Amino acid sequence: MLHNLKKKRNVVIITVFTTSCFFLYQLYFFFKLSSENNVNSKIVPVMDHEKVKHLVHLRSEHDKYINDNGLIRGVYFTYIREYRPDTNNEFKCRKTEQRIPFENLNDDFCDCEDGTDEPSTNACPSGIFYCDTQFPKVTINSIPSSRVNDGICDCCDGSDEWMNKSKFLGHKTKNNIRHYVSKCLNICKRTS
Repeated sequence: MLHNLKKKRNVVIITVFTTSCFFLYQLYFFFKLSSENNVNSKIVPVMDHEKVKHLVHLRSEHDKYINDNGLIRGVYFTYIREYRPDTNNEFKCRKTEQRIPFENLNDDFCDCEDGTDEPSTNACPSGIFYCDTQFPKVTINSIPSSRVNDGICDCCDGSDEWMNKSKFLGHKTKNNIRHYVSKCLNICKRTS
């Protein structure tokens, strides 16, 4: 009987210890992610736009550049850290040393020579738009930013047509036939 009580006590202690460690790890990860060596770092909130679209006062004009995953549209996921303001509230262009005010990011005007300040728009002719579906070996991972919101579904998930709500030229994988659709369909498939 005494042996069973010790066993139960040990199980409870181990469970509490494991749960505490997990909780502390989650807190550490959250604070590490939100601080990022910068006191002025901003966490982009994930917002369900479908639930709050009728509440216009909750959404800012800049929220339209945030995708359903809470990331800036058109940014490759490994570069997302670079799309935060620095201590001077400036954005450093990815491929050059040029710095611009952070407010000029996605303002529909190409400020950076390399085109990296407009990841969500088609303002920079040399820019690259990365589709929301970014796993390796996807059918289409990125497109020239000049094709963003042009009425043609170029990304296999349709994320390049995020602003338009009208009819689009979609495509079927068989025979690559284009046809009009009311919404870009997600036809992304992993290829081996």
